[in-house]
Amino acid sequence: MLVTQQIFLIASLLCLLVLLALCSVAAEGVRGMRALLLAALLGIVGNVLYAFGRELPPLLAYEAANVSYAGAGAALVAGYRILAGRSPRTLLLSLLVALVGVLIALFHHVADSFAGRSAVTSLFQAAVCVEIGRTVLAGRRDWQQPHHVYWFVLAMCATVALGHMGRMAWLWGAEQAPTSLLQPSLWSVFILTAAALALPALILGGLLTTHRHIVHRAEYAANHDHLTGAWSRKAFFEIATRERARSTRSGKPLALMLIDLDNFKAINDSCGHHAGDLALQLVAERARATLRAVDCVARLGGDEFAVLLPDTGLGYAAGVGDKLQAAVCAAATALPAAPGQPPLTLSIGVTVLAEGETLQAAMARADAALYAAKAAGRNRVHALAPEPALAHAANDAVVPVQQVSIEHTRRAG
Repeated sequence: MLVTQQIFLIASLLCLLVLLALCSVAAEGVRGMRALLLAALLGIVGNVLYAFGRELPPLLAYEAANVSYAGAGAALVAGYRILAGRSPRTLLLSLLVALVGVLIALFHHVADSFAGRSAVTSLFQAAVCVEIGRTVLAGRRDWQQPHHVYWFVLAMCATVALGHMGRMAWLWGAEQAPTSLLQPSLWSVFILTAAALALPALILGGLLTTHRHIVHRAEYAANHDHLTGAWSRKAFFEIATRERARSTRSGKPLALMLIDLDNFKAINDSCGHHAGDLALQLVAERARATLRAVDCVARLGGDEFAVLLPDTGLGYAAGVGDKLQAAVCAAATALPAAPGQPPLTLSIGVTVLAEGETLQAAMARADAALYAAKAAGRNRVHALAPEPALAHAANDAVVPVQQVSIEHTRRAG
């Protein structure tokens, strides 16, 4: 059977291993990393002090050991709160750790009580687990796949909190309760093993959560345009392929919109590339505000954007183009402009995918509609239906079929 000293040394070794793992991802700059590193470091110190309590001076064996372990728990709470985008409450947690130190000193020097010291430690660690669990649950809407990381943390919090409460009940109710943390007994070894391994397990949970943040950030960077936040060209074609397959299965229409910024070169030449960047960002922001959550807006490159509108017919898609065009024109007045510079407007080409049609063919037709809008004077929405004429238009619940022509041109304003 493991003696209590070995349990604490194993726990300190596990904290060290987690610390090294945290150091390997610290350069990624994920928020909350410093707090998790501090928790692992204090966990090592606290477990080592516990392990050699009989050989160390009382100040280190009692006050320093318990304060270090409480500090590890407090740092862990701060780390999870920061990961969840919440305030770490550093001052409050520091005051609580200081209170633990005062109470430990009280039950050491004034009224020497192992049960009292254990109650203080267990109550604090149980509160740590409750706060971590509450923080994780409060952010469940933002959980990133896979969810088993968060359920692992919640399970550990519940187990450790109940374990500490059980330890308190056992200490205060047992006929021959231990009088020292290192006193060997079957129950003492069992409870201390669970308590000592809880800290590295919760730090590991923080590491796994951090890893999910890193993966999510990498996926976002790979799938989104860094300037506008719109989907990237690569992601757009992946989404379009999935939506085309879904449209084929459901029989519902799928609309496609290509957008080009009018006079974009003039904006760059007269006001600089920063003004051009602001124009691109404005279009992406107005598109996100105008479109539905299920719609997909992507920057294909330069000043060209593409939009997918699932379950949308040609007439309604053209109406959406009108709304987007009006929203951009209204917001463009806030952009920097040189004297005599043409205002920012949009030329938009709209189509729908015909049954069995390839995405490339629909893109070519939307591109032709876009160039038709440009040729007609810009600042226009040009809708072009596939052959056979009015394909999918019968599914348009907003605009009657007879109002949709094969070539439909609208001019903003």
